[in-house]
Amino acid sequence: MNKREMEKFKKLLLVEGKHYNDGIKTIERDAQESVSGEKSGDFSSFAEAGTDNNDRETALRLASGETQLLNDVADALQRIEEGTYGKCIDCENDIPKGRLEVYPAAKRCVSCKEILEKEQDGYA
Repeated sequence: MNKREMEKFKKLLLVEGKHYNDGIKTIERDAQESVSGEKSGDFSSFAEAGTDNNDRETALRLASGETQLLNDVADALQRIEEGTYGKCIDCENDIPKGRLEVYPAAKRCVSCKEILEKEQDGYA
């Protein structure tokens, strides 16, 4: 991969990282507003509290996923600095540029990613 292509992917990663970071901040802000706006007292407020707890759990799962994606972006930026970006971390083959354009933080080629997913699902 040439220097111009690396710069292109670095810019894509920085934009993607900002997007994930903004998403995390929004989720955190919404969760805080939900907590500060809770009611107490009557029976209906208990049902609302249950719904609010469920909403907060969902928000935490979303924030966790966004945080993982943000970490993937940071890892990809580190690989750019190290000169290993665009190489699969498992087999060291080139990751197709089309895959990197769709998901710039990709660290595995499609074949290795499929193997990993099968192992995680208990099929291998």
